[in-house]
Amino acid sequence: MKSMVLAYHNIGCSGIKALLKNGIDISAIFTHKDELQENIWFESVAELAAIHDIAVFAPDDINHPIWVQRIIDLEPDIIFSFYYRKMIKPAILEIPPMGCLNLHGSLLPKYRGRCPINWMLINGETKGGLTLHYMTSKPDDGDIVAQKGYDILEEDTAKSIYTKAIQSSSEMLEEILPQIKRGTAQRFPQDHSQASYYGGRRPKDGEINWNTSASDVRNLVRAVSHPYPGAFSYIKEKKCFFWKVTETTENFPKASPGTILSTNPLTIACTQGAIIVNYAQQEEGIYMNGGQLAKEIHLAEVMSFGPFIGDQISKTRKKSVLILGVNGFIGNHLSERLLKSGKYTVHGMDLHSTYIQHLIGHPDFNYSEGDISIHRQWIEYHVKKCDIVVPLVAIATPIEYTRNPIRVFELDFEENLRIVRYCVKYKKRVIFPSTSEVYGMCDDDEFDENHSNLILGPIRMQRWIYSCSKQLLDRVIWAYGQKEGLRFTLFRPFNWIGPKLDTLMSARVGSSRAITQLILNLTEGSPIQLVDGGQQKRCFTDVNEGIECLFRIIENENETCNGKIINIGNPVNEASIKELAEILINNFMEHSLRSKFPPFAGFQTVESQTYYGSGYQDVQHRRPSIKTAQRLVNWTPKIQLEESVKHTLDYFLQDTVSELEQNSSESN
Repeated sequence: MKSMVLAYHNIGCSGIKALLKNGIDISAIFTHKDELQENIWFESVAELAAIHDIAVFAPDDINHPIWVQRIIDLEPDIIFSFYYRKMIKPAILEIPPMGCLNLHGSLLPKYRGRCPINWMLINGETKGGLTLHYMTSKPDDGDIVAQKGYDILEEDTAKSIYTKAIQSSSEMLEEILPQIKRGTAQRFPQDHSQASYYGGRRPKDGEINWNTSASDVRNLVRAVSHPYPGAFSYIKEKKCFFWKVTETTENFPKASPGTILSTNPLTIACTQGAIIVNYAQQEEGIYMNGGQLAKEIHLAEVMSFGPFIGDQISKTRKKSVLILGVNGFIGNHLSERLLKSGKYTVHGMDLHSTYIQHLIGHPDFNYSEGDISIHRQWIEYHVKKCDIVVPLVAIATPIEYTRNPIRVFELDFEENLRIVRYCVKYKKRVIFPSTSEVYGMCDDDEFDENHSNLILGPIRMQRWIYSCSKQLLDRVIWAYGQKEGLRFTLFRPFNWIGPKLDTLMSARVGSSRAITQLILNLTEGSPIQLVDGGQQKRCFTDVNEGIECLFRIIENENETCNGKIINIGNPVNEASIKELAEILINNFMEHSLRSKFPPFAGFQTVESQTYYGSGYQDVQHRRPSIKTAQRLVNWTPKIQLEESVKHTLDYFLQDTVSELEQNSSESN
């Protein structure tokens, strides 16, 4: 049996040792790079791999097509995952014929998700355990192969439970691995009705809420005690960490939660009962018993522990952003940027989650599958709940403007108007995606947000219904700002390109932007169709730079973006569609995957009316002025068109090859 292992932490090392002990060949081990800010108290999987002369890798994104291909080349019969921290996508899960098995730190279906041991202690569980189960695209919901339980005692902490978990994992694997090797291991479906899911935990989650019972406080302390960051509370401006506490049975007079009842021993009131502080320390102070801490920092009875009230809290509170169309091109990239900053929580809705799977499970990312035309109550609730609203749902592909003009108006205007009115009602800031299309047939050399005329063609040219819908909503939002005090910013993207722009399937049915259609022609070996000769010029903007500008708009330092319209485009990266096609072809010919695709089929010139329908009309150039973005958010794009095209093409080629190989494997 040829295996591949995904592993990290002590459990990862324990799992690898069990495989080796049972004579299972490990062709490669994938692990994580240690994070500098993390307290590394556990064993190194990489070191263990090196000791046993096993190839070890630590990719930033194991689901990237490059790594998927490497795993395919390894030809594993089975994949084991032992405390690997990232979700594995179907492209990898479908590689090994014997499937993928994950070792999870709870008795599933209870405590799916992150940090099960810590959560079990927080919730006061008396039984814990581990589960070996088949991996699916959903976290921890696959069929069970084996389970092993252990007792959680009153004196247990997260560290002592890990010791039990390591021992239990070794025993469980010792029992089940011979059966797996023989192919006789049974599998049992989980009872999903009994499932519970918990997300990751951050150091700030260790703050003690004294408005709970003494038992709850004790459970939190032991769940996040050493080697974890610790449970903490504030007294005035002093931050204190509590490393061990016990419940007291002594009867004290009724007092407000957090009140110091005694200084020796240091005793603190909870909503129900009280706790004695055994060991604690002041931030940046030394470890000491509770009585000494009280003496050192001059605590007295009637003083109270509680949250830190002051400028620090207001500055560090995360703002919540509602993104409708979160799986779309802008939505998924924007979500990544917001979460990366650590300043925001994201609530998102979309019809699908194709491009945001890697974000699901992030503690600050909340996704709901839904349709803005149907789930209006959900949307209104989240507009009320969130600080900032970014409605990105729209039909934004030219062929749909002539093919489905009514649907374009209904979605792009009517449904979005409803959302804007919710923002007015609940006094929320809205960041609305206008479009470069609103400039229409403007003949200015550069389109200025505040001075350029917005010129559209005749009514019979239905191509302008998208532009008109967006422009009308721009004007409505502006009016609400003037008359009702709506806080808003309108941003106008100019031909953003990059990975995850449309799909080749959408290009296949005609519902994509130009670059995606061109890439489809190259991958299929069909002629590149140049509409009206491909002479129309556009200014192409790298999605990463576009998102950075949008992020700064959301940040809104010194409130400079309030009530403003901001173009987001790269006026330097101007090229005709034909020139864009030529850049693509050059990069395609030099790409490492070129041999996997048919020969280049040349160019074909077609009339726009033939390609888009009789209601189509176009403009020769669309170049933005970016003075407003430069002035308000200090943003100037620098990424050259060639580089953006290269990255975009690479993403689609890698994805296509991965899909082709997957289909080939399935057919065989």
